[in-house]
Amino acid sequence: MATLVSALGTSPMVVTETIDELKKRGVKIDRIVVLTTRDPKVEASFYALALDFRWSYGDVELKRVELPFSDIKSQEDHDEFVRIAKEVIDEEMKNGREVIVSVAGGRKTMGVGLYKAGSDVGVRDFYHVIAEGVAGTSDFLKNLMMYDLKSIYEGKVEAPETLKNLIIWEMHRPDLKVHLIKV
Repeated sequence: MATLVSALGTSPMVVTETIDELKKRGVKIDRIVVLTTRDPKVEASFYALALDFRWSYGDVELKRVELPFSDIKSQEDHDEFVRIAKEVIDEEMKNGREVIVSVAGGRKTMGVGLYKAGSDVGVRDFYHVIAEGVAGTSDFLKNLMMYDLKSIYEGKVEAPETLKNLIIWEMHRPDLKVHLIKV
């Protein structure tokens, strides 16, 4: 069993695509740690991911580490991100877990920061995921923002079937060819 560590931006499907592709290679992920900014769109992305985990990966634990800023806008923000990422990865490794790092999610600087943090503490497996046929942006995030995803996740509100179908479709699109690249 292994932990996948990833940054999470506004495209939560990079996490599920990575998990699904690793599974095809025989790698079992049972814990995911995502690092998120405090941006409302990223929060919606996290709750969509969390709901998909509930519906699609009942046996996989999802942990969120919220960063102390809404976006990476400076060298100081980047350096703080790398410091936090290193702590998260190191903690997982100290708990005897194999750690795999995804460099696909969040801002580009976050992928680079995760690579640096993981390299510094001895991670051997880094992956990026690319989906063929994805051109431009979809209305997925815009559609998510119409719902109170946090209340749905917390069980205060029932998830409409249309939302459930939307999330599962976008997170596991059968029409996309996905490439997992070990970096």
